[in-house]
Amino acid sequence: MPSHLPTRPLPNTGKLHLLRPLLGTALVMTLAMFIPDNTALAQSASSQATPAAKTATSDAASTSGAPSDATGSNKTGDTGTAKTAAPAPAPHCDSDHMSLCEDTNELIWSKGFADKVGTFVGPGTASWLADHASRIDQMIQVLSGPPQMRQKIGDDLWLYGACRAHSCPEKGAVIVTNKGEITATAILHFACTKTCQDDYTLTILGPKDDKTLTDAIKNWAQTTIDDDAREFKKASPPKIVTVEHLAPGAPAKDTSTDKSKNTDQAAPANKKSAPAPTK
Repeated sequence: MPSHLPTRPLPNTGKLHLLRPLLGTALVMTLAMFIPDNTALAQSASSQATPAAKTATSDAASTSGAPSDATGSNKTGDTGTAKTAAPAPAPHCDSDHMSLCEDTNELIWSKGFADKVGTFVGPGTASWLADHASRIDQMIQVLSGPPQMRQKIGDDLWLYGACRAHSCPEKGAVIVTNKGEITATAILHFACTKTCQDDYTLTILGPKDDKTLTDAIKNWAQTTIDDDAREFKKASPPKIVTVEHLAPGAPAKDTSTDKSKNTDQAAPANKKSAPAPTK
């Protein structure tokens, strides 16, 4: 060292190496103070997780355990496919549910009812809508067009009316019991042979001596004529000039038991051409 520079004594570090073991020991002791707390936290977290794990294990066991009853297995070891009872069909308009048949269309198109009408009316021909046309076909025609709402007759009877499609002045009616049995039918027509009358004939198929049925049909026929007159503003609507009774299922030859003219029958009306018979 140059002699002109002042001298500074250097620090004595010769004994610092003796402090290192003490510092290491202090660090270890300091860390050891926190180890029990960390262990307790770990144990607490472990104890909380254990029930959840047990629950998950239990749920998994219940899910994958015994087979569901939906497979159709039973205690005898059978494993057939489960057979679930089919739901009962909803009731609808038919002969067994007459209360559900609100109008004539529902009734005439219900299963088997048109066949009942055919059986009641019977085979053969008549000149109602056309000359010597099928009695059954003509009755079905006037019952299957635009419907009327049914009418209650007494405690056990319903009257269903309708008119012929595209020729609504020609009308039909059927009276049935609550069990769907036909007691009478009627057709309001113009007695068409080679020509058609201008006024109505009311043909009733049913027991002649049942005044309740006869009166109900006559009232129905006159009411529908009056309704048409109001709706179509007819000053002189057709009148019922003939009421006839036929026995149900009568043969082809006319065996009418009653052909009575109305007391208010007018002079013979002009005739109009008859439509071609329907096949």
